[in-house]
Amino acid sequence: MATEHLKINSATSQASFTVKKLGLITVKGTLKDFSGSINFDEKDLSNSSFETSLAVSTINTGTPKRDEHLKSADFFAADTYPEISFRSTAIENIGGKYQATGQLTIQDLSKEVIIPFDFKNGTFKGAFSLNRLDYNLGKKFPTFFIGNNIEIAITCKVK
Repeated sequence: MATEHLKINSATSQASFTVKKLGLITVKGTLKDFSGSINFDEKDLSNSSFETSLAVSTINTGTPKRDEHLKSADFFAADTYPEISFRSTAIENIGGKYQATGQLTIQDLSKEVIIPFDFKNGTFKGAFSLNRLDYNLGKKFPTFFIGNNIEIAITCKVK
Protein backbone atom coordinates (compact mmCIF):
# COMPACT_ATOMS: atom_id res chain seq x y z
CA MET A 1 0.00 0.00 0.00
CA ALA A 2 1.41 3.42 -0.92
CA THR A 3 1.34 6.28 1.55
CA GLU A 4 -2.26 7.19 2.23
CA HIS A 5 -2.97 10.79 3.21
CA LEU A 6 -6.06 10.29 5.32
CA LYS A 7 -8.28 12.78 7.08
CA ILE A 8 -9.76 11.82 10.43
CA ASN A 9 -13.52 11.34 10.41
CA SER A 10 -14.43 13.29 13.56
CA ALA A 11 -18.03 12.04 13.53
CA THR A 12 -16.95 8.42 14.10
CA SER A 13 -13.71 8.83 16.10
CA GLN A 14 -13.22 9.22 19.84
CA ALA A 15 -10.86 8.77 22.76
CA SER A 16 -12.17 7.10 25.88
CA PHE A 17 -10.62 7.02 29.31
CA THR A 18 -10.96 5.31 32.67
CA VAL A 19 -9.58 6.33 36.04
CA LYS A 20 -10.16 5.03 39.56
CA LYS A 21 -11.84 7.22 42.16
CA LEU A 22 -11.48 6.33 45.84
CA GLY A 23 -9.77 3.13 44.71
CA LEU A 24 -13.16 1.49 44.12
CA ILE A 25 -15.11 3.42 41.51
CA THR A 26 -14.11 3.41 37.86
CA VAL A 27 -14.93 6.72 36.19
CA LYS A 28 -15.34 6.40 32.44
CA GLY A 29 -15.50 9.15 29.87
CA THR A 30 -15.01 10.13 26.27
CA LEU A 31 -13.67 13.01 24.24
CA LYS A 32 -14.87 13.50 20.70
CA ASP A 33 -14.28 16.12 18.02
CA PHE A 34 -11.06 14.58 16.73
CA SER A 35 -9.31 16.50 14.00
CA GLY A 36 -6.08 16.02 12.13
CA SER A 37 -4.49 13.88 9.49
CA ILE A 38 -2.78 10.55 9.13
CA ASN A 39 -0.17 9.57 6.58
CA PHE A 40 0.22 5.82 6.64
CA ASP A 41 2.35 3.49 4.54
CA GLU A 42 2.52 -0.08 5.85
CA LYS A 43 5.46 -0.88 3.54
CA ASP A 44 7.55 2.19 4.44
CA LEU A 45 6.68 3.40 7.92
CA SER A 46 9.28 6.18 7.67
CA ASN A 47 6.72 7.95 5.42
CA SER A 48 4.01 7.62 8.08
CA SER A 49 2.87 10.23 10.58
CA PHE A 50 -0.04 11.17 12.83
CA GLU A 51 -1.09 14.67 13.77
CA THR A 52 -4.28 14.82 15.82
CA SER A 53 -6.09 16.98 18.32
CA LEU A 54 -9.13 16.62 20.55
CA ALA A 55 -11.42 19.35 21.87
CA VAL A 56 -11.40 19.37 25.68
CA SER A 57 -14.90 20.91 25.58
CA THR A 58 -16.27 17.53 24.43
CA ILE A 59 -15.32 15.66 27.61
CA ASN A 60 -18.27 13.55 28.72
CA THR A 61 -18.44 11.29 31.77
CA GLY A 62 -22.23 11.19 31.90
CA THR A 63 -22.22 13.55 34.90
CA PRO A 64 -22.46 17.22 33.81
CA LYS A 65 -21.15 18.59 37.13
CA ARG A 66 -18.07 16.34 36.90
CA ASP A 67 -17.56 17.30 33.25
CA GLU A 68 -17.54 21.01 34.15
CA HIS A 69 -15.04 20.33 36.94
CA LEU A 70 -12.77 18.42 34.54
CA LYS A 71 -12.86 21.41 32.17
CA SER A 72 -11.89 23.78 35.02
CA ALA A 73 -8.42 24.94 36.05
CA ASP A 74 -8.29 22.04 38.55
CA PHE A 75 -7.84 19.66 35.61
CA PHE A 76 -7.72 20.58 31.88
CA ALA A 77 -8.22 24.39 32.02
CA ALA A 78 -10.29 24.17 28.83
CA ASP A 79 -10.74 27.94 28.54
CA THR A 80 -6.97 28.43 28.33
CA TYR A 81 -5.99 25.13 26.69
CA PRO A 82 -8.92 24.03 24.49
CA GLU A 83 -7.12 21.11 22.80
CA ILE A 84 -5.16 17.99 23.59
CA SER A 85 -2.78 17.13 20.77
CA PHE A 86 -0.53 14.32 19.60
CA ARG A 87 2.17 14.57 16.94
CA SER A 88 4.13 11.46 16.04
CA THR A 89 7.89 11.42 15.74
CA ALA A 90 8.16 7.76 14.65
CA ILE A 91 5.90 4.92 13.52
CA GLU A 92 7.34 1.42 13.87
CA ASN A 93 6.42 -2.21 13.41
CA ILE A 94 7.79 -4.17 16.33
CA GLY A 95 7.14 -7.90 16.22
CA GLY A 96 4.15 -7.51 13.92
CA LYS A 97 2.56 -4.77 16.06
CA TYR A 98 2.55 -1.08 15.21
CA GLN A 99 3.47 1.66 17.62
CA ALA A 100 3.48 5.43 17.32
CA THR A 101 5.98 7.41 19.37
CA GLY A 102 5.33 11.11 19.70
CA GLN A 103 4.58 14.16 21.77
CA LEU A 104 1.31 14.29 23.70
CA THR A 105 0.48 17.85 24.73
CA ILE A 106 -2.00 18.57 27.49
CA GLN A 107 -2.22 22.18 28.60
CA ASP A 108 1.29 23.51 27.99
CA LEU A 109 3.09 20.27 28.85
CA SER A 110 4.44 17.96 26.14
CA LYS A 111 5.70 14.49 27.00
CA GLU A 112 6.77 11.58 24.85
CA VAL A 113 4.32 8.69 24.78
CA ILE A 114 4.23 5.41 22.90
CA ILE A 115 0.86 4.29 21.57
CA PRO A 116 0.60 0.67 20.37
CA PHE A 117 -2.05 0.44 17.63
CA ASP A 118 -3.73 -1.70 14.99
CA PHE A 119 -4.95 -0.52 11.60
CA LYS A 120 -7.74 -2.46 9.91
CA ASN A 121 -10.43 -1.41 7.45
CA GLY A 122 -9.72 2.31 7.76
CA THR A 123 -9.73 2.29 11.57
CA PHE A 124 -6.82 2.91 13.89
CA LYS A 125 -7.25 1.48 17.40
CA GLY A 126 -4.72 2.20 20.10
CA ALA A 127 -4.44 2.18 23.87
CA PHE A 128 -1.96 3.49 26.42
CA SER A 129 -1.83 4.82 29.94
CA LEU A 130 -0.44 7.97 31.46
CA ASN A 131 0.15 9.42 34.90
CA ARG A 132 -2.21 12.38 35.37
CA LEU A 133 0.35 14.15 37.57
CA ASP A 134 2.84 14.25 34.66
CA TYR A 135 0.41 16.75 33.10
CA ASN A 136 -0.65 18.46 36.36
CA LEU A 137 -4.19 17.10 35.99
CA GLY A 138 -5.94 17.32 39.35
CA LYS A 139 -2.62 17.85 41.11
CA LYS A 140 -4.32 19.07 44.29
CA PHE A 141 -6.24 15.78 44.62
CA PRO A 142 -4.37 12.95 46.37
CA THR A 143 -3.92 9.54 44.79
CA PHE A 144 -6.34 7.84 47.18
CA PHE A 145 -9.07 10.20 45.92
CA ILE A 146 -8.25 10.07 42.20
CA GLY A 147 -5.90 7.41 40.87
CA ASN A 148 -2.78 8.61 39.11
CA ASN A 149 -3.08 6.13 36.24
CA ILE A 150 -5.42 7.04 33.37
CA GLU A 151 -6.13 4.36 30.78
CA ILE A 152 -6.80 5.78 27.32
CA ALA A 153 -8.27 4.01 24.29
CA ILE A 154 -8.45 5.64 20.87
CA THR A 155 -10.62 4.68 17.94
CA CYS A 156 -9.81 6.81 14.95
CA LYS A 157 -11.66 6.28 11.70
CA VAL A 158 -10.47 7.89 8.52
CA LYS A 159 -12.22 9.16 5.39
